[in-house]
Amino acid sequence: MITWPAFIKHDGEDELIYISSLTEWQNDEEMLLYIFSERDVLIDSTGKVYSLPILQQNINSNDYLAVASVGNIVELVRAHAATVGECCIEKINCQTISQAVALVKDLTD
Repeated sequence: MITWPAFIKHDGEDELIYISSLTEWQNDEEMLLYIFSERDVLIDSTGKVYSLPILQQNINSNDYLAVASVGNIVELVRAHAATVGECCIEKINCQTISQAVALVKDLTD
């Protein structure tokens, strides 16, 4: 089961999309109609990596692909920070995955 908040990582894109809750996910009509590629994923606050095409069919799916490490998530956040124009991205560091997910929200606001 997804632990919210989470973010979406599209294959080949550095920008991350923050999603605060299941309700936000379900109320976003554009997100529901989007056609995801097989390599698009949702990463939750515990680091579980879910296939977006599978979630689109069954949001309650407990099947996840892997569990990402804090280091891997920080690298994704750094790449995202660069796309939104943040400087000193090398200084971005988080102790937990939930901190990294919260940082995605802060960078998106």
